[in-house]
Amino acid sequence: MGKNKKAPLLDLHGLSIDQVYDAIDRFLRKHQNTKTVHIMTGKGKGLVKKETEQYLKQAGYPFKPLRLENGKINPGVLVVFND
Repeated sequence: MGKNKKAPLLDLHGLSIDQVYDAIDRFLRKHQNTKTVHIMTGKGKGLVKKETEQYLKQAGYPFKPLRLENGKINPGVLVVFND
């Protein structure tokens, strides 16, 4: 159900911690009428992922790690739900 349609993706690789909130805010506003979006935080030291999760929690967006077709979890990509 809807798996053929790719969700919009925000890739945060290369952004500093200071740039994360603004990038996410712009992205979510742009796709506010889209049911789900993906945010790629990468794995690295986890700082960008931590900031991203903090933003999403504060803003009230439900999210979870991306589950791949083979059933494995990709912790470097978050699925965000716009309800």
